[in-house]
Amino acid sequence: MARICLAWLYAITKYGYPTPVDKMLTAFEDAARLGFRYVEVEAVGERNLREIEERKGELRTKLSGLGLEVVNFAGIFREVVSLDGSERERGLAMLNRAAELAAFFGVEMLQTDTFTPPLEFVGPRPYSSAVVFGERYRVKVDPVFSWRKFWSTLVETMRRASRIAAARGLKFIIEPRIGETVSNSDAMLRLIDEVGEDNFGAVLDVGHLHAAKELIPLSVEKLGGRIFYVHASDNDGRDNYHWAPSRGTVDWEGVFEALKKHGFRGPIAVDVGGPDIAARLDEEVATAREFLERMAAKYLG
Repeated sequence: MARICLAWLYAITKYGYPTPVDKMLTAFEDAARLGFRYVEVEAVGERNLREIEERKGELRTKLSGLGLEVVNFAGIFREVVSLDGSERERGLAMLNRAAELAAFFGVEMLQTDTFTPPLEFVGPRPYSSAVVFGERYRVKVDPVFSWRKFWSTLVETMRRASRIAAARGLKFIIEPRIGETVSNSDAMLRLIDEVGEDNFGAVLDVGHLHAAKELIPLSVEKLGGRIFYVHASDNDGRDNYHWAPSRGTVDWEGVFEALKKHGFRGPIAVDVGGPDIAARLDEEVATAREFLERMAAKYLG
């Protein structure tokens, strides 16, 4: 039976970004009320990470009391892609602390992002202060910036992060997201190949990839057995909104057929949220959970 979990976007939409620990406890109650047994947890930046470390026992007790299990711990630290070596080391040190928390919570996967490259943004930057979909961005590229050098550094950083996770028996996963360094399945596949670690794989984020005009069944074909986790949401194929699956134009039959072909057995997260649906968030999440449970039972057993 597939494990359907509640992604952290629910907590972000309802309680803010980063989500303080007091609101995490409430978000866990929400997850149980909505019928989930599995959840994510996310630390954004050093301050949020430290707060989770200080109250980890309280969080674990709350999870246990509600009958919830954590399947994925995300450590979101922009420093890991810095061009400054000392900042990268600081980011990796925080990711190591996140891996320790993942082990504490009995999690199977450690996640981070690849963030935006070190470009100058004129106006808003993707995901800088909130998870906002459908924004427009303008950038300036520094004349001395080298994409190839940046990519080479990213590969080595992700290799080290994979080994940090592996030392604790964890898988290490990246989510391709619109506007970030790894923003599509081809870039993700290239990164997996170049990192070359068996525990390194992908989050298939259906909403982001659909908005990037990818054919999601083909995305599954490309990534195959290196898809360790699915973030399930829907949109109109233009903006990267995160609606309940079946409310947009994603070919869900094709997606699940492809996942079945490649023997996918990982968790599937209800990755629904954003300001546009905040007022009806619980309704969207319930619709998503019921839809995904039906599709998983039909295709994945």
